[in-house]
Amino acid sequence: MDTENTVNSSFESLENSNETSNLSGYLLIWIGQLISILGSGIVQFAIIWWLTEETGSTFVLALATFVGLVPMVLIGPFSGVLADRWSRKKILLATDFFQAFATIGLIILFWLNIAEVWHVLVLIAIRGSFQAFQMPASVSIVPQMVPKTQLTRINGLGQIFNNLIFIVSPVLGAIILEYYTINVILWVDVITFFIAVFTLILVTIPPIIARSQEGAKPESASFKDQFFETFHYLKEHGWLPLIFGFTLGNILINPLFSLLPLYIKEVHLGGAFELAIIIGVFQVGSLVASFLIAVSNFSPKVSTIVGFVFSAFVGLFVMALAPKGIFEVMVIGALVIGFSVAFIDVGIITLLQVHIPQELHGRIFSITFTLVKSVLPIALLFIGGIAEFIPLKIIYLTCPVLGVFLIIYLTFIANVSSLDTKLAESVLTSQT
Repeated sequence: MDTENTVNSSFESLENSNETSNLSGYLLIWIGQLISILGSGIVQFAIIWWLTEETGSTFVLALATFVGLVPMVLIGPFSGVLADRWSRKKILLATDFFQAFATIGLIILFWLNIAEVWHVLVLIAIRGSFQAFQMPASVSIVPQMVPKTQLTRINGLGQIFNNLIFIVSPVLGAIILEYYTINVILWVDVITFFIAVFTLILVTIPPIIARSQEGAKPESASFKDQFFETFHYLKEHGWLPLIFGFTLGNILINPLFSLLPLYIKEVHLGGAFELAIIIGVFQVGSLVASFLIAVSNFSPKVSTIVGFVFSAFVGLFVMALAPKGIFEVMVIGALVIGFSVAFIDVGIITLLQVHIPQELHGRIFSITFTLVKSVLPIALLFIGGIAEFIPLKIIYLTCPVLGVFLIIYLTFIANVSSLDTKLAESVLTSQT
C-alpha cells in the first residue's frame, strides 16, 4: 500500500471509531476558557502599561516576560506527568481558582495603595506557574471529549478565536484604561476566571481511554519512571527527531519577528504604521488558514506539515529579499508565513492528539511546549547579539537558507515519509 493511500484510509477509518466523547461538553468548557483568555489578555495589557508608566524601564518589561516564562519552562516537564496521573478537570479547576485568588490579592494591595512593581512581578510569576500545570491538562482533555474526526476542526476553530483575542484584547484593554484604574481592571481577570471554573463544574469529562503500548509503564509506576517513559516513547516511535526539527524551525523564524521593528526601521526606513500593517497581515494569514482548517477539517500528515514549514521559510525569504522601502513585498511574505504557521501549529497538535495514547498526552504536550519555550529566549539573545555586529539584512537572508537544510533534515533524517506510513498503519491496526 503506498503512503498516500495508507494515510488517507487511516483517517477515513476514524469515522468508524466508537470512542466515548462529549463534544457539547467540551464546547461549553472551550467557551469558558476563551472568555478567561480574553480577560487575561485585557489584564496583561493593563499590567504591562502600568509597569511602563511606573518604571519607564525596558529592563523591567523584559523582566516581566522572563518571570512569566521561567516557571513554565522549569515546571513544564513535571506538570505533564501530573496531568497524566491526576484528574485533568481538577487541575483546570484548581489553576483557574487559585489564579483568581492571586489576582484578588493584588487588587487588595492596589486598593490599599501599597502595590509595588515587585508585587506585580510576583503575580506574573504565580500565573506562569499555574499556567505550566494548566497547559498540558487543557490540551490533553480535547481528545478525551472530541471525536477524532473533529479534532482538526476544533483545533482550527481554537486557532481562529485565539488570533481574534490576540488582536482584540489590547484594544479593549486600552479602552478600559481610559475610564478605569488598574485595580478595577484586574477584576476582569477574576470574573472571567470564575466563568471558566463554572463551565468546568457543569461538564463531565470522559475517562482516559488507555492503549496498551510496548514498554509502557503501568499506572502504578513511580513519578520518575513515568517522567522518563515520555522520552523513551518519543524516541522509540520516531517523534523525537521530528519535534527537534520543528523546534529548530521555531528558532529560525520566531526571533526574527522580535527583531522586525528594527528591521523595518533601520533597513527599510519605515515606522510604526508599516510595522502594524505587517503584523496585522501576518494575523490575517493565520486567520484565513485557521478558517480553511476548520471548514475543510483537513487530515494532517507529517509530510504536509513539513511542506508548510518550507513555505514559511519561503515567506521569510521574500521578506528578506524585499527592496528597501517596498513594503508591499514584505506584506506578501508576512501573509505566507502567517498562513503556513497556522497549518503547522494545528497540524502538530492534532497529530499528537490522534496518535499519542491519551494516558501520555499531558507528558508529551508539556515536554514539547517546554522544548519550544526554553530555547526561544536563548535563540533571541544569540541572534540579537549577532545583530550588533552583522547587518540585519544578512541575518534575515541567512535564516531561510538554514531553513533549507532543516527541510533536508526533516525529509531524510527524521524520515517524515516513513513516519506517515507508520502512523497510518498504526491507526488501521487499532481499528481492526
